[in-house]
Amino acid sequence: MKNLVPHIGFLMLFGLILLAPKDLFAQFTQLPTPKKPQEKKSENFRIQDDPLQIPFWDDFSIPGLDTTKWIFRGATQSFTVGNEAPSYGVVLLDGTNENGRPNSTTQLDQGETDQITSKPIDLSVISPAEENTVYLSFFWQAGGKAEMPDATDEIRLDFLDANGIWVTVWEKAGGLSAEQLFFTQELIQVRPIFHHAAFQFRFAIRGRSSGPFDSWILDYIFLHKNRNANDLFTQDRALTLPNGRPFERYSSVPLFMLKRDSESFWINTQNEFKNLSNSFRAMEYSFEIRDKESQSVVKSINSNTPFNPVPTAQERRGFSSNPIEDIVLTDEEKDYELVSYLVTGDGLLQGIENGQPVSYPSVDFRDNDTVRTLLPIRDFLAYDDGKVDYSAGINQRSGTLALRYEVDGPAFLKGISINFTNFAQVNSVVDINVWRDLGQAPIYTKEVIIPDKGALENFAYFEIDRNVEVGGVFYVGFTQFTNDFVHVGLDKTYDNGSEIFFNVSGTWQQNERIQGSLMIRPHLSASRVIQTDADASISVRAYPNPVSGPLNLEGDFDTFEVFDPIGRRINLPVTETEEGKIINFENMQMGVYVIKASKGKHLHTFRILVK
Repeated sequence: MKNLVPHIGFLMLFGLILLAPKDLFAQFTQLPTPKKPQEKKSENFRIQDDPLQIPFWDDFSIPGLDTTKWIFRGATQSFTVGNEAPSYGVVLLDGTNENGRPNSTTQLDQGETDQITSKPIDLSVISPAEENTVYLSFFWQAGGKAEMPDATDEIRLDFLDANGIWVTVWEKAGGLSAEQLFFTQELIQVRPIFHHAAFQFRFAIRGRSSGPFDSWILDYIFLHKNRNANDLFTQDRALTLPNGRPFERYSSVPLFMLKRDSESFWINTQNEFKNLSNSFRAMEYSFEIRDKESQSVVKSINSNTPFNPVPTAQERRGFSSNPIEDIVLTDEEKDYELVSYLVTGDGLLQGIENGQPVSYPSVDFRDNDTVRTLLPIRDFLAYDDGKVDYSAGINQRSGTLALRYEVDGPAFLKGISINFTNFAQVNSVVDINVWRDLGQAPIYTKEVIIPDKGALENFAYFEIDRNVEVGGVFYVGFTQFTNDFVHVGLDKTYDNGSEIFFNVSGTWQQNERIQGSLMIRPHLSASRVIQTDADASISVRAYPNPVSGPLNLEGDFDTFEVFDPIGRRINLPVTETEEGKIINFENMQMGVYVIKASKGKHLHTFRILVK
């Protein structure tokens, strides 16, 4: 992976590293994602007032890394990067730091990079009869869907002894490509010399520190007593993948398009389970679509459907839902959830203490029996799931990126939202573009400024200020005015890389190497967005702008709507006045909001900067 092969106008690599001079090749490239700088928190390895107790278990299936169990240095959670993971969700270690930036700016630097360290665990309570029964098990994979570590790279496991010294108890070198396709389970005894009140263990990697290279993946970490060297099974059945997309290639479809032609979009969904036990188990599965806010069931697709044949020991099996039909949607744009769950008989970990059966609330094997997938049914088409795994971009002044979409029937473009991921590029200028055909000039171009945002996942929304009709195939994207990479979010959940096109030398090329979904979304309407005589027929003003609290909306209008920076209609506190309304933006996320005030068929639109 480090021997870069240039392609005219295009170069694929897992990161920002260029071994050739920067201006030698213009390229569309996968990049590490720079995160917003944060004040670094000091790592505290002292004994806590309340150290953790065994059993200790984490399979990373619940969204969000568990800071009650772990101290992280550069590690990130992923639901997509692992190949055939034991359960849904893994932790990824690579060459980027806790802010998502490369640990080193020198291209070939090698060194210690990411770590994941347990909080202190009290092992002083282990009795002499149990002292040889304490084991730590885990699954590891080299590379996965990220970059493969080389033979000189390594991952290791260290234990902290009673003198505060880290002792390496296991290590593995990279360089074996087969390890990229499967997980390997390890079982390591925690010997009595480590049985003290502040025991910790950590996984650390060594490799290239200049980006998301030399990647290692961990999953299903379990520390407990009363185990032995053959204890490789758990009474757990787990889902392993994100739910398959019910809209096939799209993650989101506008409400009006679903209502207009639902049969063209809804298909079915899929998932996969892994039986982690050493015995067969009768199981059932369900798929549902729910209203995300109320959790009410909109559609039961499968309800407690038995697996046939009965799953065998250690079996991994994919399964599909019934066809998704007769979805009744409201007239309100909202977020739905696609929920899959297993009925397995799983529960809390069971054990024996002082000759009596006990349950351990800290280990609930039901945690990995449910997978939730967001289904936004609003006003935009999207390939991405909103998760920023990497970034992508080109490094050519006047270079252009475009993403292909398709609609059946006429539609009007309301706006374009783009996830620009590099916080250092706030206030940079780009041209957003719309094309019907890449062989022709854009049908719409507008110069915009990349705004600031509060979180990495947030999109910048750029309103289209005239009626732009699209139908069939069309393209949305932007042109940049710098030779630096302009970072755009890249979601690796599904591969829609063939929909990406780029132009860095006067000729359009279709992406063939970078896998994932570029995070650029068109917002659409079934009818014209702007009335041509609106400005002359309605008199409205909005002030102050920028705003951080109350905003005055005054003039001749009947109704108004407020849209957030990613184009969602929102409700804010409103006070009536003789002149109009006072809209309270206090404590709202920074960014550009849109207010649309209307009177009859006439519309006036304001862009409001919230600070």
